[in-house]
Amino acid sequence: MTEPNGSGDVARLAASRIQFTDEELDWRSAIRLAGRPLVEEGAVTENYIEDAIRIAEEKGPYFDLGRGIAMPHARPEAGVNQIALSYLRTRTPVLLLDREDHPIEVFIMLAAIDNKAHLGVLRMLAGVLTDAGKVAELKDATTPEQVLAIFGDQ
Repeated sequence: MTEPNGSGDVARLAASRIQFTDEELDWRSAIRLAGRPLVEEGAVTENYIEDAIRIAEEKGPYFDLGRGIAMPHARPEAGVNQIALSYLRTRTPVLLLDREDHPIEVFIMLAAIDNKAHLGVLRMLAGVLTDAGKVAELKDATTPEQVLAIFGDQ
């Protein structure tokens, strides 16, 4: 999957940003784990990850996309250095905000430099996330290569 970074260049969802865990996580730990590759690569700051958690605490599960997928994110000024995505698949569903009605198995951390980039990435993701078959494949994936193949060049 390619993502515009606002400058006309193109970045890719890299295998280094795709993670799988069998560990049982609370929702805050899951968001931090999902964001860790982005922090390690310098795409976002730690503050960005913590702000995504803070906003969820204040506004509720606004980034629950349904079908067990969440897209945690915060405002660009919270610490986005470049547009980026990461992927975390949890084998044990995580209860977003500790709520039974929000079980999450896939976290896609979104870091966008502005609203235009945010909407562009959402459009690209929509092709996969609105397809029940592809969502099932995402949940069944066990390797970064499988995830990358599902997203292809959306």
